Amino acid sequence: MEFDGLARIRTGDHRLVRTSFEEREPLSRDFGKIRVSKGLSESYLEYRYSKVKSKMSKYWIEKCQRELMERTNGVLSRESLIKFQNWYLSHYSYQTQKKFYDNTRAFLEFVFKHTGNPLARELKEILDRPQKPSKKINEILIREPDVHNVIKAIYTLPPSPYDPPWKTAYYKIKYIAAILFAAYTGQRPDATIHKLTHSDFEEALKRDPPMLWVPAEKDKEWFPHWVPLHPVVVEWLQPVLKYRHLNQSYPQTDSVFSYNSVRQVLTQINVKAIHTGRKITYSHFRKFFEQMCNNVLMVHPGLRDYIMAHNTGSLNVQSYDGKLPKEIYEQYMAAWKKVNLVPEGVELEELLKTIDE
Repeated sequence: MEFDGLARIRTGDHRLVRTSFEEREPLSRDFGKIRVSKGLSESYLEYRYSKVKSKMSKYWIEKCQRELMERTNGVLSRESLIKFQNWYLSHYSYQTQKKFYDNTRAFLEFVFKHTGNPLARELKEILDRPQKPSKKINEILIREPDVHNVIKAIYTLPPSPYDPPWKTAYYKIKYIAAILFAAYTGQRPDATIHKLTHSDFEEALKRDPPMLWVPAEKDKEWFPHWVPLHPVVVEWLQPVLKYRHLNQSYPQTDSVFSYNSVRQVLTQINVKAIHTGRKITYSHFRKFFEQMCNNVLMVHPGLRDYIMAHNTGSLNVQSYDGKLPKEIYEQYMAAWKKVNLVPEGVELEELLKTIDE
């Protein structure tokens, strides 16, 4: 019987082959050095440039290679690469650190393929992958006093010298109503609130109890759902609809709360969150609703997510999708009834008096 390949090696021969490999001194033991010629570095750049089209990608390939060659003097070793790594880790943020890491490893692989020197691949393992900084779960912490401060800031905005007092009063009511609606319901400012029309809110106020219907086309997730309207929201929403003829925004639109208009007002007042110091933006009122439900009012996650149109595929949300509007309202008010987001000193009657005068 004849054998091919390794099977043909006799026992004695196999011992000799095994011994020859065992007696070889691996290059990784003393982590020697690789001297990189200018020509090899240029060949690497030419090769990498052929693989990319973006000018920005080419810029980073060239920058990483230039810095590597200059800071190691073209000598790649354990010591020189560790020093190089320490340099870019201490001077750059995560995204740039990753560029240096990826491009340096790509060059070492190129060196291995063109020289056959196994040390190049061993040196790749010296480099540590940059660690992406952990993202804080809650980048902003927002509570009732923060909402109070926003509403106070809108209420006390100085009147424009170019507008009559009634116009200033009407828009203060409107912007405060927008903040209250967002904070009490957690709806998305642009994807939902901006799309709601006067007729949507008028129909909601006719229902008993007051419930707003959000159709699928007015929700980011295409999730039709009921939104309960808190009595405080109803109180401020009624004059917005009653005096809608005073709305002289251009171009004319049926949107009750224009996303850009509310966002610009929040930019103008520039209120900072008490606990984090971060500027409060329109989207933070959705976060407020979620955090109040989770940490203060202990609202059932299914009810919270149903109203917010969040996690709409979960079993919790699906269970609320089968409830009557009145049942949703009652469970919502059981938690939110005593929450009053209108601070002392903010008087709706005073603003209405200015309009009527």
